[in-house]
Amino acid sequence: MALRDKTNQRFKEFFEKQSKRNDGKEFEISFSEIQRETGAASSTMKRAIEALTEEGWLGVKPGRNTRYGLFKLLQVEAETAEALPGAPEPSAPMYESTRDFSPAPASDSGSGFSALASESRIQELEHLIDGLRRRLRAQEMTIALLQDRMAEIEDKLYKR
Repeated sequence: MALRDKTNQRFKEFFEKQSKRNDGKEFEISFSEIQRETGAASSTMKRAIEALTEEGWLGVKPGRNTRYGLFKLLQVEAETAEALPGAPEPSAPMYESTRDFSPAPASDSGSGFSALASESRIQELEHLIDGLRRRLRAQEMTIALLQDRMAEIEDKLYKR
């Protein structure tokens, strides 16, 4: 399910603002803060980050723990490299995609049927693993959000 242009633009504006705050350098931010600032649900946030990563607009690396991510705008780098004549092409990004691996090529050691069956089985397993990763990530972000809320409540409680 694709994101609306309005939602996509909201995330782009948020990451541009954060990038300007950090002088275009890589920055670390909690997923719960992204949710608060954009007003998006965790599943929408994940899809938006994934879409921006696949688009090559945003680079994402794991942060200090599962509640944080390291982000960098890649679109700005590409535009500045294009603007400079004779500049070398940007190398492959150092940032990980949300998809960590691709299927290993099936070897055709016998019949074509067994290769096709094993290839489809690999794709099925990858799809299941990807679904489990998404569910785990959603649960981790929910826990992070709850921990932030608990900290706010504790602060209010102990200040009185």
